[in-house]
Amino acid sequence: NLLSVRKMVEKDEFPSQYKENFGYLMKKVEEENLTMTSSPMVLFHDEEFSPFGLDTEFAIPVKEQRKETRIYHPGTCLKTVLHGPYTNLPSIYTKQIEYAETHGYENDGPLYEVYVTDPSQVKSKEELVTEIYYPVIKRRN
Repeated sequence: NLLSVRKMVEKDEFPSQYKENFGYLMKKVEEENLTMTSSPMVLFHDEEFSPFGLDTEFAIPVKEQRKETRIYHPGTCLKTVLHGPYTNLPSIYTKQIEYAETHGYENDGPLYEVYVTDPSQVKSKEELVTEIYYPVIKRRN
């Protein structure tokens, strides 16, 4: 189950939106006594930015099902673990897309990132650990 907030986010608003939305979600987890089952994550529902921003879903996986949660099962994914700063994320996406195309796969859902480490708890950006998932399905010829 995902407890989430979905909205359009402008590129330069991401740092403040992460802080605002995860702050809101963590408060809900605490107030409703929910059990986190994994690290916070962000799902990207668009493949690229539009004039309106990027369709972004800030989410926290929780054990309990509530009216404001939704079930999420992404299926088969390419997974890459990044050790280092978030500025390296675009190159990871490029490599995942190239790998999928080369091996006969196509995208099958929103890309998502799982933030294994809390940026406020590390001494340097090199200590950040992020899991990057690219949902795929075998391409139909």
